[in-house]
Amino acid sequence: MDVLSPLFHLGLRSLVVLFPLTVGVLAFRRLALSKSANAWVYAAICLFAAVTAAGILPWTLGLTPIKWPLVTLALLSPGVWIVTICYFDVSRMRRYEPDPLIAVARVVADTIIAKPTLPPLVLQASDTPTPTFRHHKRPALQPEATPQRSLKTQSVLKAMRDIRGNRSSDQRRPKLLPPPERAELPFLKRTRDA
Repeated sequence: MDVLSPLFHLGLRSLVVLFPLTVGVLAFRRLALSKSANAWVYAAICLFAAVTAAGILPWTLGLTPIKWPLVTLALLSPGVWIVTICYFDVSRMRRYEPDPLIAVARVVADTIIAKPTLPPLVLQASDTPTPTFRHHKRPALQPEATPQRSLKTQSVLKAMRDIRGNRSSDQRRPKLLPPPERAELPFLKRTRDA
């Protein structure tokens, strides 16, 4: 246990130093990306974290005795960072969100001053034109030759075949090869029924 206790103390001390170092890196990142007046706050937090980490580093290496104010500041630095980020993020969201009264006024204005809308197009008659999808030239239309169809009596599959333009898909299917001619192959042994 005497061998592991210095390693445990070193790990604990390095964890205490890791808190302000992480806060300093995050604050510097926000400082570099910030284009607002919040950059001064990020710079102050970055300076605070750097001074705290520099003050606690000799204690981490075992060169000086413990300094409780610096250790306390190092342990509080993540909390300070989280509170600062939450405050600025909430204030930024308030700045970009619309006012609730304006949103309610817009909804009321949209419902009271409604624009006239056209009724939806619904196909009700059975003599409506049937769309045809083909990949070749369109034949000449012959309106007297088209039979009247009732959509109520047709199945969905039949209606889709009518829209497609051909009743079966045999033309698109690959043709089967003819059966092979009977040939005597030397490596094939046929068993004959006796």
